[in-house]
Parts: sequence; C-alpha cells; structure tokens
Amino acid sequence: MAIEDYIQPGERIVAECAGVYATNHRIIHYTPRSKSLTFREYAYPQITALKLVPKARFSTVFLGFIVTLLSLLAGPGSPFQVGVAALGVGAMGMGLLLGDRYLEVTGDADDGKPAQWRLRDASDKESKEFLAAARAAMAGPPALVAVTPAIVIETSMSGTVPRSVLLIPADQPSQVRSALESVADVVCIDMADLVHPANRAAARLMMWGEVTAAARSSKGVWAQIGVESLQEDLEACVWPGLGAVVAHVDSAEAVRGLDDALAAWEKERDVQSQVSIVVALDTAAAVWSVRETLVASPRVLAAAVGGQDLLHLPETISPRQLFSAQEYMQGRIAAGAIEAGVPMLGKIGTDIALGHLAEALGTIVDTRIFRAAQTARGDGFHGAVTTHLEALSACNTAFPLSVPMLTPLQPPAPLAAHLQPVVPSHFELAQIAPQTTPTPSAYNPVVPSHFDVKPQTMPPVPERSRPVAAPRGLKSLPLSPSNWRPVVPSHFGRVVPPPEAG
Repeated sequence: MAIEDYIQPGERIVAECAGVYATNHRIIHYTPRSKSLTFREYAYPQITALKLVPKARFSTVFLGFIVTLLSLLAGPGSPFQVGVAALGVGAMGMGLLLGDRYLEVTGDADDGKPAQWRLRDASDKESKEFLAAARAAMAGPPALVAVTPAIVIETSMSGTVPRSVLLIPADQPSQVRSALESVADVVCIDMADLVHPANRAAARLMMWGEVTAAARSSKGVWAQIGVESLQEDLEACVWPGLGAVVAHVDSAEAVRGLDDALAAWEKERDVQSQVSIVVALDTAAAVWSVRETLVASPRVLAAAVGGQDLLHLPETISPRQLFSAQEYMQGRIAAGAIEAGVPMLGKIGTDIALGHLAEALGTIVDTRIFRAAQTARGDGFHGAVTTHLEALSACNTAFPLSVPMLTPLQPPAPLAAHLQPVVPSHFELAQIAPQTTPTPSAYNPVVPSHFDVKPQTMPPVPERSRPVAAPRGLKSLPLSPSNWRPVVPSHFGRVVPPPEAG
C-alpha cells in the first residue's frame, strides 16, 4: 500500500525524506519495501522534541580497522601492504565522518526513550529542510495578531507630485534604510521590476515593515506593483502611510479595476488617507489611449513616462538626431497628459546599473544629470524617477518644489449659427431651383462656339472628378435657360480656308 492510503480526510503531506513523512497532523515513518514493513507514527501534540542525530557507520569503521590491523600484523614490507593500510584508515575515517543521519522523535509516552528513524542516503541539506518543514507543521498555522496602525507623519510630499523618486527593490532592506536617509522626496519600493521572480514572495513579506518604517519617517512612500500579481502585491503593500502605487496599466478599464481594488483594501485595513495611482506608460496600447487612461479615476496622481530614459549616454549623442519611436511616444503622452491635467514623471539613469554612473557618463556626472533634468523640465516634466542616490540632488534643484494644479482641457463649445462655415453653392444646387429672370445680352460673356453644346451631347462627369466633399448621389447640374446662352463670335462659326501658296 502507498502512503496515501494511510492519509486521513483533511490531512495532507507537507514534506518527505527517506521514508519519513510530515503531514499537517502527524509525523509518519513508513518503509513498505524493507524486509519488515515499518509503520510508526506520532501525533504532533504527543511530540516534545524533534531533532537530527548523526551516527557513525560502525560496520564501515570495523571493516577499516580489520584491514589496517591485518596489514600491520603482516609486518612492514612491500608498498602494497602500505597501500592496504592506508585504505583501511580511510574507511575508518569515512565511517566516522560520513555516517548516517537519524531523526530523533521524543514523545510523552516513551518514558524518556526517544525513537530514532534512519534517513537512509539523505543529504545534509535534505534532512535539514525536512526538519524545518516538520517543525513548522508541528507549530501549526500562525495566529492572527492585531497590528497597531502606524503613526503616519504628514510631509510636504504627501499627496503631491514629487521632484525626485528613488526606486529601490523590496527584497533589499539595506537599500531601503539608505533611501530613508537620502534627500529623495519619495521612496518607491518596487516588488515587480527590480526583484528576481524567485524572491518576490519574500519581498511581499517585507513590505509591511518597510512601508511602516517609511511612514514614520519624513519621506513619502510609494509601491510599484506588477499587473500579473496585482492582488498579491496590493495585499502586501496597502498599509497606513502608503501614498501611491505605481502600476503599468494600459487601459481605462485597468485603472478603474485598480481603483476598486484599492478601495476594498483601504476599507478592510482602515486606511484613512486615499492611496493614489501613478500610471506607468510604456506600452503601445497605453500610449494610444493615454488621455482616456489618465482620466479614468480621480486617484490618478501622475503619469510615469517609461519609454525612454531622459539621461542620454555620451555614445548615443550625435549631431544628427533622428525622430525615433520613443520620441513619438513621449510627445503623445505629453499631449495626452496635458489634456487630462495630469503631471508627468520621467526616468533619469534607470538604464544604468548601480555604482556605474561615472563609468557611463565620465567625470562630469553631476553636470550631465542636472542638464538632463533641466531639459526634462523644459519638456513638461514635473519630476523624475531614478535608482541612483547621486541623481537626487540634481532633480531636487532642477524641478520645482511645488507643482500647480493642472486644469484638464475641455473640448471647445460648438460655434454659433452665424459663425458656421459657408458651404460652396455648387453643393446646394440640387436643392435650389434655377433662376428664371433673363440676363441682358449686354452682360453675356463671349464664349467660343465649340463650348455651346447641346445637353444631350454633354459627356457624363467621371466619378473621380467630383469634389471630395460632394455626396455620391449628386446629379448633373441644371443647364441655364436658352435666353442665358452667350453670344458666340461669327469667326468661330465659319471655316477659314488655308492660305494659298506663293
């Protein structure tokens, strides 16, 4: 029978190592393929101690001792005897150092005699991981603890557009501490882009302490979340003191969905201040619907332009600048953000690895960063996101301390009737009756006779010769009455003979 046949309803296996199983209710030693079937169990309430005990392999030690003794009794002589003696000593060392590991289980009903279960052929790492999983299952699920709300310090950056945003990974507590001691207006703790996928679960567990620490400081605190893991990231970061979340959304529906999720977490955790949304625009879909995306929710605080780094590397600067796709994206985002009344944040130095600014920019690092920030301000940016501590001072100097509220542009009102454009008369001839008042012959123009053709001989107007705005159902224009016909000169009505030669 398999071990699953012994599992009770509601019980599940959490770890296994060399025939020893740890479930959420008990620990089981089951070896069905041994000479004698072994099935022993301990319920977790009966266990008082659980530990690993290393033991030497006495059979290997004894065999090595016999080999060494026989080689010595044979007396010194050939190199073969010396090799056999060395082999025996090595076997004794392996038996002592590389012995088996046993799981020692001490229970209440064993009268102080613990049970020792051998973990055959299990490595040191596997046995330690199994022991940790068994102890965690024995401790049971964590008890719910009431969390005291953090003391949030209202700063000048609370709910406003910052000059400098320092982006740091959530799985690096040392960088979080350094960021809180920096001159950045806002510390943005990232759980998506800067964190390795294998560390994102651990990063979420650290977010509560990091958000709380930032809320107790003089810094504003944001959190950058992933769209694919939106619910998990919001559960980890929405705590009292969080100012905004940075999300890579590309549609108005995604912004409204994020708004609803934030409202639910704020209500559940009694977050008094409303968490804002910073929309990161870096996809074609987001750029195309930029205005609709930015006005989808009143929580939208700013737009983070992620298509191109504002800090140009020296090797990318050339006398001839071509119009690139990133420039088009930035221009369209800027136009949409101005229409929506939403400030813009750019990126400065995020494409350069930490500690390599001088290597990438040369000796005048501060000057290049300051010029890039000044150019960005002239292009309509109100602040910048960076990953470098060296860029914070330049951003705080170049960008304004306070940003005036931008008023969303409204579509213009329709023009009054008397200001409507005049439609050319030939577009209205189908509805206007022809005039009947004759024109005096003195005012009739002189037209050559070959233009005075009969109506039935007039060729039809080709489809392509119609005006662009003319309706397709427009009929041929009505001809003028006969008394409107122009006077034709007589010399156009006769045939002139050719001149005679000579």
